[in-house]
Amino acid sequence: MPADPAGHVYGTALYEAAKDVGRAPEIERDLVAIREALTSSTDLTRILYNPAFPARGKKEILLQLATGADALVRNFLQVLVDNGRLTELDDTIEVLSALVRESEKQLQVELTTAVPVGNDEAELLRDRLAEASGKDVTLSRRVDPAVVGGIVLRIGDNLIDASVRGRLDGLRLALRQARIVPGGSA
Repeated sequence: MPADPAGHVYGTALYEAAKDVGRAPEIERDLVAIREALTSSTDLTRILYNPAFPARGKKEILLQLATGADALVRNFLQVLVDNGRLTELDDTIEVLSALVRESEKQLQVELTTAVPVGNDEAELLRDRLAEASGKDVTLSRRVDPAVVGGIVLRIGDNLIDASVRGRLDGLRLALRQARIVPGGSA
């Protein structure tokens, strides 16, 4: 899912700052850990995303969560609160992660199939994608019976739908848009 424009700006700025100090992967890991801590507590999320809760209190909570994290991460969280952009944290992390993977010649691919794919088939696909892209491919697998057959690959914001469901949906759309010509032949 594409990042919100503000999340893209913040994620790119954070990546550039992290790259300048040579710690982009570490900063990404710190932020992912903080996001996981936030998402594991609905009370904490409610407080931090509540516009009525004072910014100073949000900063204190985030500094506690970021104990042991890189100073750039702690400063960045403070900037998000100061600018009222804490809700951009997820998009920021997604952009940062994509930039880190790109710089390290890594490609994250999600494979969706109707039935589980064996390790040998998954490894063969991963190898072919790595050869074609020239990057180190990390392949995650997901099963979705709605795919019916074939595969769906998600690579960043790109979707490659080679599924039966995708072809059926395309056919359905073509049939809906088809014009019927009176007296015409089939």
